[in-house]
Amino acid sequence: MKRFLLFLLTVTTLAAYTQPTSLVTVNTVKPKLGQKMAFEAAFKIHIGKFHKIDQKLSVWEVVSGDYNGYYHLVNAGRTYADLDKDRPDATAHSLDLDKTFFPLLEETRNGTFRFMDSLSVHTDIVADKALVNLRHVKLSLEGDYRQELARAIKVIKNLKGKFWENLSLNVFEQLWDGTDPVVVSIRNLKDGFQSLETDFYGATGTSFMDEYVKQFGTAAWDKRIKLLDEAIVKNEQYIMKLRKDLSSQ
Repeated sequence: MKRFLLFLLTVTTLAAYTQPTSLVTVNTVKPKLGQKMAFEAAFKIHIGKFHKIDQKLSVWEVVSGDYNGYYHLVNAGRTYADLDKDRPDATAHSLDLDKTFFPLLEETRNGTFRFMDSLSVHTDIVADKALVNLRHVKLSLEGDYRQELARAIKVIKNLKGKFWENLSLNVFEQLWDGTDPVVVSIRNLKDGFQSLETDFYGATGTSFMDEYVKQFGTAAWDKRIKLLDEAIVKNEQYIMKLRKDLSSQ
């Protein structure tokens, strides 16, 4: 499976965005064909045994696109120090996974991610539906692209209108990965998938382009358009929903 989040930049670029963040570990799995219900039943039992108090998990099911049928098993709010800790019941936990979990899977991937607050907006909005965008970025233009994302967030925060007020984007980066940078933005859909309809929130309100030009000038806007065209190698998109019934209670 392709990488899901933004790869670390150079030390110089990263230092410019240093901030307190929380780490998220994600296990992305795909059940074998015909084993979806068996997987869900087994995972519910596993959650009840091993994830009720510590290391609670939220489960998101992908319901469209190339990743349709995958699940993201998310353990959020972690720190680097947490990575040094072993579960006290590690042996029993691993044995349970080996016997009841892994045999039902076609694919499984693990990753650790860092939330990028400076590249996100309206992160206080909570939703159980989400739109995910994965943009593969040309390595040589990664720094420029990330700086442009920061500009866009600055513009969005000044925009007026119901659409902009309800636009919630979370951006992450993947730690300790290879050299294929992928920027992932997760749009939280507090009003469900229906809010993806055109004009669901009425007129858009203030124009993004007008506000951008107001802040940075016409030349910067033209440079932005050129950068986005050159920097984005590939764009992928899917929607997902929170499976509360599979998540820690």
